[in-house]
Amino acid sequence: MGKTTNAIKFGLYLALSLLLLQVLFPLAIQAAQTVRITRPQSSEDASFSYFAQLLQNALDKTTLQHGKALVIQSAFVMEQGRAEKNLAESEYIDVHWMGTSRKREQTLKAIRIPLLKGLLGYRGMIIRQADQALFMSIKDWGELKKYPLCQGMHWPDSDILQQAGFKVVRVVRYEAMFAMLENQRCRFFPRGVHEGPSEAQARNGAKDDIAWFDKRLIYYPFPMYFFTSRNNIALAKRIEEGLNIMIETGEFDAYMAQHLVTRHLFPFSQWAKRVAIQLPNPELPDDTNITDKKYWLVPE
Repeated sequence: MGKTTNAIKFGLYLALSLLLLQVLFPLAIQAAQTVRITRPQSSEDASFSYFAQLLQNALDKTTLQHGKALVIQSAFVMEQGRAEKNLAESEYIDVHWMGTSRKREQTLKAIRIPLLKGLLGYRGMIIRQADQALFMSIKDWGELKKYPLCQGMHWPDSDILQQAGFKVVRVVRYEAMFAMLENQRCRFFPRGVHEGPSEAQARNGAKDDIAWFDKRLIYYPFPMYFFTSRNNIALAKRIEEGLNIMIETGEFDAYMAQHLVTRHLFPFSQWAKRVAIQLPNPELPDDTNITDKKYWLVPE
């Protein structure tokens, strides 16, 4: 009889425990703040994971102060112009990472911590394998201005390079830039040193006709920031707080050092030595402090 009673008690305890789990577990998930981001532009968008995980890490650093937050992907892939407009309205996304510009900082809330220590402005080139010898033979890097280059329709890079005298072919879709390169509609496709190698590798098929060139670089001061809507200041402050904690503890550099997309950037000093062309960035807001070594790597 005692064994039967104990078995009944245990059964009731187990049933109540499962019932509590069914009630409390969904509530715990619901209590987490969701932070929506866009989906990757393509399977070759190698840098997406770097920024998405960095955002989650920054949010995790402030869980005690602000509660749990979970980064989720929206249902849509958005090119940069559409994402920028959507972010301003907080329709499908809450955070987006982009190179900054005067216009963007007027319409959106910029979290002014460069997500790559300013290395976005160090531009190597995705080229055709057949053009390797051409780029290796260039002595006067001003000659690059005679060759058409591909850039995104809404990228600030397009304005920076065009104002510096380059022949910029503006393209709406990221994927289309590789097709235009292969068809020689443009001769090179400038990309940040963090993203170019993995993008070129991901794009190469059996033909092996795409190459990454970083023996010489174009440089302009150009930070990549997280942006939110101007109506979402609380989220912006939380992300800024989390990123600053990561920087102070050394976790920011450690994350860069271990991530597949950025670990090849170390030592940082190698990139300043390769700069062949330095350009001004008229799109950079005047009060941007590009000399703060806590956040920036700037060529001497």
